[in-house]
This record gives sequence, structure tokens and C-alpha cells, in this order.
Amino acid sequence: MNISRFFGITSREAMRQVRMALGPDALIVSNRRVGGGVEILAADASGVPPNASAPVTPTVAIEPSHGSLKSTPGRQPDYGNASEAGVLHAIGTLQGALEGRLDELLWSHQMRHTPVALSLFQQLLASGFSITLLRALLRRLPETLGERAAMQWVRAELEQRLPMLRSEEQLWQPGLALALVGPTGVGKTTTLAKLAARAVRRFGPEQVVLITTDTYRIGAHEQLKIYGDLLRIPVHVVQDAQQLRQVLLAQRPDQLILIDNVGISQRDQYVLEQASLLANTGRRIQRLLVLNAGSQGDTLDEVARSYSKDGGTPLIGCIISKLDEAIRLGATLDTAIRFKLPVHYVSDGQKVPENLRYPSAADLVGLSLQSRHHNAALFTPSQADLAAMLNHDSRVDVQYLQREHERRVALLPKLLAAATPTDFGMLSVEQTSAALGMLDDSALFTEAFDLWRAASDLSAQGATEHNASVSQRLLQTALQELSEPLQQPALVSHVLRASAPGQAEQQLFSTVFTPTGQVLCTPYYQTLGAASWSNSLGEQALEQRLPMQAICAAMNDIQALSAAHTIWHLCSAGTPTQVRLLLAQPCNWIAHISPTQKIWHKGIATLPSAIAKEVVFDAVPDLASSIRLQGWEDMFLGELSLWYASTPVQYKARGQEDVALHMLTLRVVRRSDGQLLKSFYALYHHQYGPILSFPQMAAGVLASITYQESLRWHNAMQTHLQGLGVQEPHPLLVAQLSLAAANVVYGADNQLVCRVAAALLGTKQLKKSQAVPALLKLLILKEAIS
Repeated sequence: MNISRFFGITSREAMRQVRMALGPDALIVSNRRVGGGVEILAADASGVPPNASAPVTPTVAIEPSHGSLKSTPGRQPDYGNASEAGVLHAIGTLQGALEGRLDELLWSHQMRHTPVALSLFQQLLASGFSITLLRALLRRLPETLGERAAMQWVRAELEQRLPMLRSEEQLWQPGLALALVGPTGVGKTTTLAKLAARAVRRFGPEQVVLITTDTYRIGAHEQLKIYGDLLRIPVHVVQDAQQLRQVLLAQRPDQLILIDNVGISQRDQYVLEQASLLANTGRRIQRLLVLNAGSQGDTLDEVARSYSKDGGTPLIGCIISKLDEAIRLGATLDTAIRFKLPVHYVSDGQKVPENLRYPSAADLVGLSLQSRHHNAALFTPSQADLAAMLNHDSRVDVQYLQREHERRVALLPKLLAAATPTDFGMLSVEQTSAALGMLDDSALFTEAFDLWRAASDLSAQGATEHNASVSQRLLQTALQELSEPLQQPALVSHVLRASAPGQAEQQLFSTVFTPTGQVLCTPYYQTLGAASWSNSLGEQALEQRLPMQAICAAMNDIQALSAAHTIWHLCSAGTPTQVRLLLAQPCNWIAHISPTQKIWHKGIATLPSAIAKEVVFDAVPDLASSIRLQGWEDMFLGELSLWYASTPVQYKARGQEDVALHMLTLRVVRRSDGQLLKSFYALYHHQYGPILSFPQMAAGVLASITYQESLRWHNAMQTHLQGLGVQEPHPLLVAQLSLAAANVVYGADNQLVCRVAAALLGTKQLKKSQAVPALLKLLILKEAIS
């Protein structure tokens, strides 16, 4: 009799797994609470011979001090009589039922009284995540978070729980023998060819060997041989364990071996035979399970369970295939989390070797949470459906919300009185709550608040991998913000600053904006020394990197992290050499130039300021909705009008063909008297994806120039953080907080936030010089209420 272990968050969930795996007649060997869940040992009843003696079950006794059940595995029960055994069995069953019922009541209570949890449950269920994982996740959700902050909390939790291959070097070791296993049709052969191409690039064709055991599928080994011929590597076809052993023993110990296996249904008994074949070859073979991202969650669960318990060598992880065909990615990530299968690669197409990526946890979680509005939610309950299933009692909810409101109303004045040095009667509790709610709805402030709370983890001397994951998460969050409700291009501004006054070291910060100039985050930076450089992704080198080289490297890094999202990069290009470097980059860019920089127009060398006198300008319509800024310099946006003009120009370089570009001219004009306040000139180059409209370009240019002031606040922010006990603030933390402080001053519709911030500082009007301490006061107040 084979005894299997099942684990679930509740007794009901664990029993559901038993029934799915062993059927309704399974024998329950033991049932106990472990590690925050329920563990059940069960056996298949069909495996017990009819004349066998009673199965070996744990001794069950009641501990007088706790009244709980205690089991001693491996011993026959010493019951006084059969009736006593029946009583104890009934008690154990009753305890399991009571635990399950209490668990259901607690879960139902949370869904009734936490609207944010209910909304998240519905969204994550629609993304494909299982109810089991969602219960374990949302039980820990802080009740005071707003909807946006709660989603960011969930995103961070999923990224932390999702097991990932730490680095590709961890997998690709000389002498590696790797086998892909999984059901039929998941793409094992194509994926193996992509892995082979990566191995050839790393080790050379003489170090790589392909083996296939798939002699059942027509044309399977011929397909692999074609790939082998293209890569100039040998391919061996084996039909049984003896042939496989001979081929493996004939290879050198340092050679890398990749094995393609026949696809087997998870319900086929041959799964066990295949596992035995790979485990008895005389050479350790590591196995990767290929999971089809387009499969249903229950199917993926059954596949992972079958191949995890097939008696072979433990699975070292999984590869997610057919990502391009999947509607929802949540079920695949859910399976990887629950079965602890580190994700090694994802395959998103048929092209070999292009369509194989080494992803990050932030990339996968962000992709799983992306909305796909063109797909009707045919198989997912709506919030109304969930409310109906919960038998919602509005009176209870009103009472709960009323008590929560009264608690906050009683707490907030005390906090405000302690936070401000003056009489706070000029600002009401409702206004303060409304201002904090506005900040909760801001992706920028939410990320700044999360980094603020994790300041001790994100230190300048912290783990490189952790800091790199934070950088990637910030970018993915910004791209997610741009994807809802429409897929909008992202604008990324690259600006240099001195690390500290009097120092030669420089830092390059890359900041993400929406096409309307709304700032989202600063996810990336580089530090440029006299003879070295490093970046927020953990990369570094002992070599000099010039400013424009750093900008081009930042463009490429962000393009690589943003996958298929359209990015427009903003920077400055003061010399022809810098323009030439930009032209070599395969991306869209807008580069500020000076009014006296030499340029060609209609075949004649001229200046941008001269060209601007000949072009026709158009006004940006509805400026307040086109640009999400309070104003520019010391003037409100309503006092200004913005005019733009675009004209084709040429770039000429000695020994090179002329390059066609466009020049954008912007003019900021005072509306009352028509006085020209400022002119800006920029070159732009479109390579791929949708082109920005001229109002969007104008918004991006004006916003990037406006928010450059936040760079001047870095030193002040660092000093304030050190005064609060953060000894070595990380550049990402300093940049994000400085950007949030600038947004308090410059962001659109932030008048109420400015009033609250000014009152916290004891002034009636917030000055730019007070932005840093004002933001920190808001963070402290927000944390105290939370």
C-alpha cells in the first residue's frame, strides 16, 4: 500500500486533493494541523489486498492539556476495544469538520467586511489564480490599504512567493544532463531546440549533445535532427533504458546533454516508467517540467502532481511554454508557487532560438495581472456574483464601516496635533483623510510609501539581487499603470546629476512618465565613476562610461525589461557626436538641443532658432487635460498656453549618408499678454510602435524639464532620511521619495495635498523648499494611521 501526503490550507481543501488523486474510497491514515494548514496521509483503497490485515495507522490519543489529537506514526493503535476506536475516529472527524467550518466562517467574514479584499479576490480569480492560494494570500492583507495600495501589496507578495531560477549560470554548468518532461503537445521538442541554441552560444557545438527518447510520435526525432544539423551538434535516438545508458556513458563528463522525451498524459502509467528510465542511467539527469500556459488550472495541478510524485529524481523547476497563446497566466504561476517549481524560462512563440526568455518574477507577475479587456469574463464570477454567493448583509457592513470610521476620526486629530507645531483647527479630519486618499490613488506615492516602509531592506549595501528586483518591480508597475485601461506608450527621461557637491562621480536617473506628463517612478539609475560604473540591476565594470554612453546603455536596459511595450526616451544631445550615438540605438527618442546647434534644413546648414521663425505653430488644445501639471515655474497652467511646430530636418556626418529627422519646437506663452516665456528645441526619431502625438511630445518634454528639479532635492532627502535613522539610503529610495515630493508641488489636482502638507509644517502655503520635509510628514502620518 502506497501512502501519499496531501497538504491544504483547510481540511476541505486537503480532502479535495485526496479525492482527486485517490478517489472517494481512499483510506485516511492521519489528519493533523501543521505549518498553517492541514496534512492528510492517505492510501488508495484498491491497493489493499482483500485478505490483508488492518492497515497500519497512527496511534491517536487526546492530550488532556490541550484537548487536541496527537498521532504517533508507524505504530499499531492500542485500542481497548473496537467501540473506543470508533469514538476516537469520530472525534478526529468532528475536529476536522469544526476546523473547516471555522475556517470558512473567518474567510466569509473577511470577504463581507473588507471590500478591497473582495475586489482583489475577484480580480485575481479572473487572472487564473486558485482559491487555495488566494485564501492564504488575502488573509494577510492589511485592512487599512486602499485598492491601489492593496494591489501593490498583492503584487509584491506574489513576486516574493514565486520561485525563480536565481541566475542562468546556476543552470548552465559543464556536465549538465537535462531532460524535459511533460504531457503531449506542450512544446518540449521546440523548447529543447531553443535551449540547445543557448547552450551552443555558451559552450560551443562540440560540447553539446541532443538525445531523444520520442520514438512514438511520427517525425519527432527527424524534427530534432533538423535542429541538430542547423546547430552542428549530434543527435542520438534511443529506444530503451539500455541504449540511453550506453549513449550517456559514451559522452565526456564535461559535455552538456539535453534529452527530449515522449509526451505522456499525466494519467498514463508510463509516467512512472519514464521516471524510472531517466533515474537509472548511471549519470544524474536533472528534470524540468514543461507547463502549457494555455491549460486550465486543474489540468496544470494534475500534471505537476503526477510528475512530482512519479518516483523519479525531483523536478528542479519548470519552463512555461505557449505564453503567446495563453489568456491567463495566473494558473501557471499558481502551480509553480504551490509545487515549489522555480521558473527557469518562458517560451512565447515558435521561433528558434528567439522565442525563449529568462524572465524575472516581477515580469511574470505583472504579465499575469494585466487586464485583457477584449476578453469577456465568461468563466469568472463578477463582484455582484460574489456578493450574492456571500449572502451579503448590508446592515452588518454599515455597522462595521461606521465603527472603523469612528476609530479613524478619534485617532486622526491626536496624530495631527502631535505632527504639527501650530493649531490645526484650520484643516478638518475629513480634508486630511481625503488628501491621504488621493495619495493612495497615486502609483507614484504608493511605490514611494512601500519603499519608505522597507527602507532598512533596501540599503545601499543591500543584496544586489534584491535591489535589482526592486528596480524591475518599479518599472513593471509603471508599465502596468500605462496598460490600464489602454496600452499607452511610456516616456522615460534620462538625466545626469553630480553624486555630491564637489565630487566628480555622476549619477544617471531614468524616470517614467505617461504621455500626459504624469510622473510614475524612477526605476533605474547608473553611477559613473572616473574608471568604473554600476547600475541598479547589479551590473558593474571597471571601465569609464561617458554620459551619452550611459544614456544609451540605460535605453537598452529599459527596452529589455519592458518587453513589447512602446518606449520613448527623452534626453539631451548637445553635440553631433551625441546625436550620432543616439542614431545607433534601436529605439524611439526625443533629444533636447540648444538653439545654436548646427542642423540642416532644406539642404542648408542653419540653426534651430532660425528654423523656428519659418514654421507654423499650433496650440496644444485643452492644456489642463493634455498636461498633468499644476503649472510651470511660478505660474499656474491656466495662465499659460503651449504652442508646438514640427518640421523635417537632416543630420549630416562626414563619410555617412544623411539621416532624416524631425525637429520639434515648443513655445511657452503667457496667456494674458501673449509674451513668449521660453522656447525649447528637440530632435525626435521614430523606430517602432505607435508614434506620439505632438501634444504628447510637448507634455513629455515640459514634464521632464519640470521634474528635473527633484534631482536637486536628493541631497536634502538623504540628509532627512539619515536624521530618521536610515543610515545609508539607497539611491532608488532617495530618487522615488524626491520624485514624490516634487509631485506634491507640481502634480495636477494636488491643491488639497499641498494644504495638508503645509499645515503639517505649520505654514499656510507650501513652498518648494519645504517639499522634502512635507512629504516625510505625510509618510509618517500615513504610516501611523495604517
